[in-house]
Amino acid sequence: MKAESADSSSSSAGASPFFGTPYRSLVIGVYALVATVCGGMAWLQIQQIERHVGDVARERGAVLFRLIELTRDWNAGHGGVYVPVTPTTQPNPYLQDEKRDIVGHDGSRLTKINPAFMTRQIAELAARGNGVKIHLTSLRPIRPANAADAWETESLALFEGGLKERLSFFGDGANPSHRYMAPLLVKEPCMKCHAMQGYHVGQIRGGISITMPAGELLAVGARQRDWTLSIAFGTFVVVSLLAHFAFNRARHHYVDLADLTRAQDRTIADRTREVEERNADLEREVEERRRSQQQLAQSESRYRSVIESSQDGVVLLDQGNIVFVNERLSEILGFRPEELIGKPFVDIVAELDRSWVADRHQRRLRGEAVPGTARVRLRHHNARLTRIADILIVPLHEGTQGQWVVTLKDVTLLVRNERELQIAAAVFEHAAEGVMVTDGENRILRVNPAFTSITGYTPGEVVGRKPDMLKSGRHDLAFYQEMWQALSGRGHWEGEIWNRHKNGSLYVEWLAISTIPEDAEDAGKYVATFTDITERKQAEELLRHKAQHDPLTDLPNRALFEDRLDGALAASRRYGRQFGLLAIDLDLFKEVNDSLGHQAGDELLVAVARHLLSCVREADTVARIGGDEFAILLTEVGSAAEVEQVARRALELLVQPFRLEAGIAQISASIGMVLYPEHGDNAGDLRRAADRALYAVKTGGRNGCRFYAAGL
Repeated sequence: MKAESADSSSSSAGASPFFGTPYRSLVIGVYALVATVCGGMAWLQIQQIERHVGDVARERGAVLFRLIELTRDWNAGHGGVYVPVTPTTQPNPYLQDEKRDIVGHDGSRLTKINPAFMTRQIAELAARGNGVKIHLTSLRPIRPANAADAWETESLALFEGGLKERLSFFGDGANPSHRYMAPLLVKEPCMKCHAMQGYHVGQIRGGISITMPAGELLAVGARQRDWTLSIAFGTFVVVSLLAHFAFNRARHHYVDLADLTRAQDRTIADRTREVEERNADLEREVEERRRSQQQLAQSESRYRSVIESSQDGVVLLDQGNIVFVNERLSEILGFRPEELIGKPFVDIVAELDRSWVADRHQRRLRGEAVPGTARVRLRHHNARLTRIADILIVPLHEGTQGQWVVTLKDVTLLVRNERELQIAAAVFEHAAEGVMVTDGENRILRVNPAFTSITGYTPGEVVGRKPDMLKSGRHDLAFYQEMWQALSGRGHWEGEIWNRHKNGSLYVEWLAISTIPEDAEDAGKYVATFTDITERKQAEELLRHKAQHDPLTDLPNRALFEDRLDGALAASRRYGRQFGLLAIDLDLFKEVNDSLGHQAGDELLVAVARHLLSCVREADTVARIGGDEFAILLTEVGSAAEVEQVARRALELLVQPFRLEAGIAQISASIGMVLYPEHGDNAGDLRRAADRALYAVKTGGRNGCRFYAAGL
């Protein structure tokens, strides 16, 4: 046994990763992994340091550039500044300004410093102070010393392409440096000096390059890199030693565990053989029982799948009581299955059908022949709802009594739709309004009897044709385009429209058109309903005419005249036109009434109305204001002479004798005239001015006309 144990131990050692070559390879691999991780972290940190050095250099350059740019903006905003002339600050020969050099109150000489000169002086101070070199440059410099070098020229080209700033490192030689450059944009104050170069506001006219010594910054970066490498090396040593120690401890534990495991394996092998022999008998018995249960479960699963996947409700009844319901029935009635099981089937039947369903059930229990199908109203969990179902009742097993399978097909929506279709058909056939349905190509699909009554066309004469067969010709293309735009945008249009009857007569109808929803397009695309409103329109027009016209002379009354006066004012203001207003009062009319009677007076007023109408154009308005007062509105007159010409013509006609049934009447007229806008710019002022002119004619002897003048 000892020899066997030794052989087993040797075999385990040879196959284990903790002995021999595998163990040495594992240790070397761990060292390599730790070295790779530490080296990678050190490399990443060094990259971060280098980026940080670049970011610091960029920030330094940007800050210096911004300070210089702010100084330049301040100088340019003040139009330059004057400083004393010194040996180091001589007048700028490149500054074209007649006031470049001046003499102060104290006799000292002053010279103007522009932004470019100030930048150069700042550059000289910076170069002497910390070695920073600032160079103002341009591709078109005024000062030759400002010409761009190769790097600056390349940078300016990049700025033209959209680059906002540029930083480069120059490490050749003993004096490494960073060069930063950003563009200078032309601003409004700059145009005074640079407009002659063809620049415009917002263009790039140059830039400022800043050369900064990089020695100190690189030294800081180098110290940080050395520190990073030291930390990485120390980490590698510590982690490697810890890993080596952990592997060594694990190796010893593995040896002890391997010996214990081998002893346990032998014990387990003995016990396993005994258990296997006993389990073999149990497995045979379990397998037989499993096959029986599997067959039973498969059969039950097939039946349950059929029932649960059915789109119809399924109920199992035992002596009329519910013993099983599927999920579909629960959905139909709104009850949970547990709320239905154990209850009589008639409990789910609506009250109206419960008596005859119960009667059939009793007859079925007695073995009588009862129809197996019926349409039944069912009770829903929501008492306000009723479901309608077609049911089929069959025995659960042939020859058994008291057990049935009931299937229920929900036909609630079908019944409801059938009822709605019946109602819609009745409305369509018996509606007083005409109804027309068209397809997507606007061809008539169907019309109702009221359509035939209104248009004179039978269904056979219009189906398949377009509704434009009814056009009256009274509407232009814009009218129909607006109609179709409303249908396309809102899905509805309604309004008055003139159409032509089959017999050729015109009629006006109130038409409403709606777009049929897309899910019902098989029934048509548009539905139109219309009512013949011809008689109503005629009645409305008659009432409107009576309300706005004098019943004796049929001339516009005061209300209509004032409305047309307001319209003439609005049109004249908009288009800068003139119009005339005449106020007319009949002379000697009272004497005619007194001598010949009121009937003769009415006959005279009608004759006066005809005479006045003959004096004006169709676009003008003659109105009876009241009694023997008339007014004339002359639209779009060219001069006061046209207004006076109408008034003279009226006077000539009215002074002629009138032959009335009661005798001859002799009258004349007094007419006051005004012209818009000369005599007023609103209706009230114009009427008052015309009345004053009329009164002046009356007091001056009547039978005349005159314009309003100040002082009347």
